[in-house]
Amino acid sequence: MSTTFVIDRNRPSPVYHQISQRLRERIVNGELPAGTRLPTGQDLSKQYGVAYRTIIKSLELLKKEGLLVGVPSRGTFVRGQASKIVRNIAVTVDQMYHHAIASHLDLFQRAVNSSCMEYGFHLQLFSLPRGAIFDQAEPTLLSTLLRERHVDGLITYHGPPVEDITKLARMNVPVVTNRNMYPGTGVPWVMEDVADAARNLVRLLVGGLGHRHIRLIMARPFDPSAGLIRPSAILANALIQELHGVGIDLRPSDIVYSEYFWDKTAPAVRQWLTADRKPTAIISCDDNLAMKTLELAGELGLRVPQDLSVTTYGDIMPQSTLTAIHLPIRKIADQCVSILNQMLAGEKPQVAEFPAELIIRQTCGPANP
Repeated sequence: MSTTFVIDRNRPSPVYHQISQRLRERIVNGELPAGTRLPTGQDLSKQYGVAYRTIIKSLELLKKEGLLVGVPSRGTFVRGQASKIVRNIAVTVDQMYHHAIASHLDLFQRAVNSSCMEYGFHLQLFSLPRGAIFDQAEPTLLSTLLRERHVDGLITYHGPPVEDITKLARMNVPVVTNRNMYPGTGVPWVMEDVADAARNLVRLLVGGLGHRHIRLIMARPFDPSAGLIRPSAILANALIQELHGVGIDLRPSDIVYSEYFWDKTAPAVRQWLTADRKPTAIISCDDNLAMKTLELAGELGLRVPQDLSVTTYGDIMPQSTLTAIHLPIRKIADQCVSILNQMLAGEKPQVAEFPAELIIRQTCGPANP
């Protein structure tokens, strides 16, 4: 690569802009044709006599413009011959839950799509009947694409059956599970620290605000023998254990397992809120269910937070008033794509667990004695 270009440090334009402009000119005039691999960042740093981080800023600018693309383990290339660079990535979701978790999924998908652009991935979302990729009755579009090698890797949102995960492993299809765990399969996962989140909620409600009459709206019960254990089930188990640790043992009637649907939740919540021994706090596994709980409490004449505190798990609603565990969905999505990229490059990825922040807002207050 030519090094006759001289940086003018007296120009108002930043050095990294000057370097990116020079590279841009060489790409546009054909001096650096499509598919050309650029020297390493360290080599370019020496050639231009600038810091490594300056080169990286120059290259990132050209990547955002679509002129360059980084290919892991290979280097940085002039964009072109897209069919050789772009890889197809699928995100799967259980059709049964698609509507109920639409807000979560939309945020996750947008974050994944943003990360895919950085790695040259093309993203497709597949909403699957019963969450299954390999339907025995009728092949799904995704299963056909996988068999024909038109999909290079998967990120599961609501996880497919463990049998599908095993089959994908036999097909050598890289899989990353988002906030789902398949014990014993070795599939990498990315999720929040559920145990710490449960601990923070209990500390706030019991230790900080004095609540003792607590009810839970959870998605699924915890089943350690299940091939697929969802974070919602892990959350339920963690909350039960944390409450037990502070002397609160919940009865079966103190927990409703909702599958994220209000029609399965409403009768139990109404019974709680109209009983003589009313709860002073409710923990919901989902923002939408928490909002429905607030609406029902208002209809029954209960004040929030004076008569009832409500907390939730997710924090995905714009301008939310809910006290919530905030899930770092964007970070989780970015890490899922990063891990998938490592797997496609033949590297061994590391699982990732992110802190889940507790945000205190208007729906929590001291227990009403």
